[in-house]
Amino acid sequence: MNQLILNLDKLRHNIRFLSRHCREHHLNITGIIKDPYADWKMISQMLELGFENIGISKVPDGPTTKPVFPNRPIYISLPSIHELPAIVQGFSVSFNSEMTVIEQLNRTAIAMNCPHSILLMVDTGDLREGVMPDQVVDTVRKIHQLTPRGIEFAGIGTNLGCCAGTVPNESNLGIMSQLADRIESKLDIEVNTVSVGGSVLLEWMQHKQLPGRINNIRLGESVFLGTIPTVNQVHPNLDARVVTFRSDILEIKDKRVTPPQLYGKDALGTLPRVGRQGLRKRAILNFGICDTYPFGLTPLIPGMEIVSVNSNYTLADITECHHPLKVGDFVDFTMNYQAFLQSFISPFTRVCYQEEPDKTAVL
Repeated sequence: MNQLILNLDKLRHNIRFLSRHCREHHLNITGIIKDPYADWKMISQMLELGFENIGISKVPDGPTTKPVFPNRPIYISLPSIHELPAIVQGFSVSFNSEMTVIEQLNRTAIAMNCPHSILLMVDTGDLREGVMPDQVVDTVRKIHQLTPRGIEFAGIGTNLGCCAGTVPNESNLGIMSQLADRIESKLDIEVNTVSVGGSVLLEWMQHKQLPGRINNIRLGESVFLGTIPTVNQVHPNLDARVVTFRSDILEIKDKRVTPPQLYGKDALGTLPRVGRQGLRKRAILNFGICDTYPFGLTPLIPGMEIVSVNSNYTLADITECHHPLKVGDFVDFTMNYQAFLQSFISPFTRVCYQEEPDKTAVL
């Protein structure tokens, strides 16, 4: 089975830096975990080293892992109207933008006699979830007019860098601060949380101060990859080698690579890329799209090149590898966010934790 190796020392380094850095900017942190069944070690490190809470994007289809969380986690996706009882029971806060869902969520919280809060999402330019800024005050007013009211208004949030690639600027960050002030002045309703996601905000924080009302940041990619999304940078104070993908070689053959006379699309429905032609040494690796996003991996072996991918296998050209490889050798890869995410949630990839320098012979 393939392995997603998580170095706990490097993970703790990133968590400690982010906790300290965000405190200096008067921000508390919601650590983002996509998998509701994430291993307790990962979650506990975040909570023990300074993150205030954990945000999860999927509703568990079984019992929640309550012993891991001192407080119920935050649901960071828009709720499906068909999953509201599970969301109310399992999460302290959910992100919302649709009034019909908020009304049903309110009724569900009352029927279950379970406290629940909502963060109203605002679209500040990334064109993903959220009400438009000019509709925020009216929407908050409607929330507080719910009678009886079983949910609490926790504050407002926005997302950057995920859909339209929008980066932080004075305008979209200023909108959130202004809206918090406007809600309080017009409605006399306290806005406790002004949340911005995600790691893309770290690039702004290297050079500029945030508007004073922003007090929460949601971080995932920077924690595990050390990177700032959208601008494609490694943060200078973060370690980019927290996670490593490891697989093994199933086959090595010398094959004459020539374009077939007749060909169609490959197993994934794309036109195949032949790669370098002539007599080439090719290796089959024990992973495909069932296990990760192979094209988001970068081999740590100099000279290895991924040339083809299907559901179970990845084919690599190893002709230019100077170190002799054999069947059974382990191969390590660095990962981008998509590869990390798919590896983390795949049932065919085992998460392994590493405390000390790894002694496994890996080429």
